Amino acid sequence: MFASRRISTPHTGKREIAMGRVRTAAGILARNGAGGVDMTQVLGGHGAGTFHLYAYFTSMEHAMQVSANMMGDPAWASLNSERELNPSADVVGPELARCVAGEPNPDNLAAMVREYIMPRENLAEAISMVSGVQDMLSDHSMNVSMWSPVIAQDMKRLLVVYSAPDMPTLGKGVDEVGLSKEFQEMLVKASSLGTLDRAWGMVNFR
Repeated sequence: MFASRRISTPHTGKREIAMGRVRTAAGILARNGAGGVDMTQVLGGHGAGTFHLYAYFTSMEHAMQVSANMMGDPAWASLNSERELNPSADVVGPELARCVAGEPNPDNLAAMVREYIMPRENLAEAISMVSGVQDMLSDHSMNVSMWSPVIAQDMKRLLVVYSAPDMPTLGKGVDEVGLSKEFQEMLVKASSLGTLDRAWGMVNFR
């Protein structure tokens, strides 16, 4: 699986306009063949206050086909023209990443993301740890997936996404699993493979 991400940083006083344009962009992505679309707002940590727009694809070919479709879509051209005439946010992306371990749960609406700087030669060992992490989380209604950049400004990063149906469930999982001795030992091992550089929490919106 592949996923693209666009990040919108709203301008002061134009947050609702920016959010509306994210919704419009999501609809255009869906109509042009994306396998799924998520809109999130970052509540805390790196990029707090930003909106993220994610689109999911079964393959690189699928991602490129949707991109080609959008380039010929008048609605997409109109949205970009509107943004240029009346900016409401600074938009970065899309960047594209591949899911290298686990898989996202489309029913989960809250997530905590931890972003590592990691040498490529350590990727295989990091991937091998994910199944053990999922075993720890499975009884707590939490899910974990790992993503590696394919087209991005910084190719040295690795993202680990912990998701849950809602924020309280996510918080409870962190309390009961994330702070456990077993999980902390796993984090120590992970720190020998790469450097934890950024983290944020986000929730979906409609």
